Amino acid sequence: MNNIRLLLPLILVLTFSACSVTTQNPSQPIKIPFNYSLFTQEKIMLLDEQAIFALTPEQQKEFLLHFNEKIAKGFKAHQALGEILKERFANFTYYGETYDASTAMRLNKGNCMSLAILTTAYAKLIGIDFAYRTVHTLPIFTKKSDVILSSSHVQTIIYDDTFVAEDNFIYLSTPGIVIDYFPNKDNRKGRKYSYETFIAMYYKNISADALVNKDLAKSFLYAHAAHQYNKSNTAIINLLAVIHRRAGDFITAELIYKKGLKVGKPNISLLSNYIMLLKSQQRIEEATVLQNQMNKLDDPNPYHSLGEAFIARKKGDSKQAEIHFKKALSKAPYLNQAYMGLYQIYAKQHKLDKAQAMLIKALEWTYELDERKLYKHKLYSLQQNIVSTR
Repeated sequence: MNNIRLLLPLILVLTFSACSVTTQNPSQPIKIPFNYSLFTQEKIMLLDEQAIFALTPEQQKEFLLHFNEKIAKGFKAHQALGEILKERFANFTYYGETYDASTAMRLNKGNCMSLAILTTAYAKLIGIDFAYRTVHTLPIFTKKSDVILSSSHVQTIIYDDTFVAEDNFIYLSTPGIVIDYFPNKDNRKGRKYSYETFIAMYYKNISADALVNKDLAKSFLYAHAAHQYNKSNTAIINLLAVIHRRAGDFITAELIYKKGLKVGKPNISLLSNYIMLLKSQQRIEEATVLQNQMNKLDDPNPYHSLGEAFIARKKGDSKQAEIHFKKALSKAPYLNQAYMGLYQIYAKQHKLDKAQAMLIKALEWTYELDERKLYKHKLYSLQQNIVSTR
């Protein structure tokens, strides 16, 4: 089980774009201050843009062998690539890590950004055009250590290189194939975004992973690189502020937060982290102003409700705790901690059927072996208790 104390409001909130990104476009890029002296990077190497998509000679040979077989059967280049990726899906393991192309192909696993990177590497190798597109789905929130990460979704589109537009016809888009882990008819297409924005997403993911691992020098190196590729992304600006705050430079962190507030639409994660900084300095009046601003926004982060639930339960207010646990689940039905919170409330109230239902739901969304064993043991004991009382 996660340490409950880490789930209270003093948790960093990051937008971890494992799968997609929201960008803002101010008229003039904001110049962000950096304290380079905080981060020693002599032993850290940034994986450059070309290396992200590089495949080994053996991997190239393997891919091209399958690709040429498809072409010989009459497939167009983008269709052949689509078929190869479809076959790879059969054994590809969805895993919440961002890998470069070579690693994703070798391990045959990765998150949806890893898949997009591998698709890009293949498309580059055979010389066909591609693009990236966001998908409007609910973001997935996870907690690692004391950092909350939010991931959403990206698709890669590979285009038909034989397409020639006819005169007097209007085309809404170039013919192509959408590459996606989990295509869903309910997914709503978002806007396409640039290759540079995609590179920034990759660097941001690596930076967030390094932050979770408390490697601030590496985290800053990659966040800084992400910012160079996309200077108007508030999630990256928020990440840079968090890194400086973690490194003990509250002054620069606040300057970065203030710069971020001037970029595009208000960013809830940035506001939340800035409020945290102000409260840590007992600047309650300033924090309240920002809190009121944040309260007017639709916050999709279920961990805020989860934190409120744990606070209410600690105070002995089961009714409020139940309300907040349910509110968290309304935003994130995959949140097993909320189901376990409700289970504990219902078990204490001797509402055994409800407690059993919550345990079953918690099991559905739990993948860690030790946690599953614990939940199964609790479920067995509860079921025996239910039988004995009837």
